[in-house]
Amino acid sequence: MSEPKSTTRVIGIASGKGGVGKTTVAVNLALALSAKGLRVGLLDADLGLANSQILLGVNAPTNVSHVFDGEKTVTDVAVETPQGLLLIPGASGNQALANITAVQATSLIDQVLQSYPDLDVLLIDSAAGLSSANMSFLDACHLRLLVMQDEPASIADAYGLIKLESRKDRLKDLYLVPNRVASLQAGKSLFDKMNVVCMKFLEEPVNYLSCILQDELLARVTRKRETLIEHHPASAAAQNFNQLADQLTNQIASKAADRTLEQA
Repeated sequence: MSEPKSTTRVIGIASGKGGVGKTTVAVNLALALSAKGLRVGLLDADLGLANSQILLGVNAPTNVSHVFDGEKTVTDVAVETPQGLLLIPGASGNQALANITAVQATSLIDQVLQSYPDLDVLLIDSAAGLSSANMSFLDACHLRLLVMQDEPASIADAYGLIKLESRKDRLKDLYLVPNRVASLQAGKSLFDKMNVVCMKFLEEPVNYLSCILQDELLARVTRKRETLIEHHPASAAAQNFNQLADQLTNQIASKAADRTLEQA
């Protein structure tokens, strides 16, 4: 599949297994990027168990299921949040949508990019796992962030996704984001552990972006229908996501510079 022709940078947020905080990372990263003045879209591509709208505290009466049914367009279902973030809500409890085809996944992304050409960044919060639909969403991305935790199942499933990306020669555009770690050192240690495995069995390294510390504040803001970046900007958790946003924008700029040099 060819990369998107839009100038929008399309970035996938993935995880090998569920329950590692992938959507929390996607939502708060989107808000942190938006707070920096970027025009950001968040496509909730977890089409069976979507919950980005809950974390954002917004009501979404329609979602992508209505787009796939032909009842609505992307612009019909998209929601502008109070923070200036564009959310394209996913569906929840719809088993049929959890098994969409690669063509349908690609078409949905194309519709978003065509409907909103002003986006600087489109984050795609993919479903957990290695299904064909998930891989199709990741195929359309320029960069991919892999969220993982320091527990055996998460590490094993993350390695499975890394191995698939290696077969597609895409590890240079894959970045690990250790989540819910006790310290910055623990996050870097988890990355180092995974990197050693990749060097041994895949003979190439993975990339480190940043890590997210364990913080009970994240659960409390969701219950209160608040957002971290807006309501608790001075918190350690908000600083964490701002740092992640900074690291990501640096990588986007670096990749853009590399492309310019290659074209010169």
